[in-house]
Amino acid sequence: MKKIKILQLAVSLAMIVTLASCSATYYPYGTPSGSLIISSAPGVYVYRYPDGRYYYRSPEGYVYWRGHDNRYYLDRSYIGRAHYDNREYNEWNRHYNSYYNHSRNRY
Repeated sequence: MKKIKILQLAVSLAMIVTLASCSATYYPYGTPSGSLIISSAPGVYVYRYPDGRYYYRSPEGYVYWRGHDNRYYLDRSYIGRAHYDNREYNEWNRHYNSYYNHSRNRY
């Protein structure tokens, strides 16, 4: 009889732990997250910086710089506010660094 109660308790505890671990992902930031890379589309108003680079400011206030492939990459100063996975970050980092190094060496 004692074994049955211990077994029931163990199964109940396992179910509670499983259900608690299946909760939705929690982001500690209270603001909406921007994407690391966006494509040009109608309604995306682009501005020109005094040194000739093009940028886009999102409605959330994030700044994106135009890359060589005409996509816009999130400015490095906003990277801590965005939510992304490793694949997205690696693509952003590769293109952002190549553009930044190229534009820095232009002058």
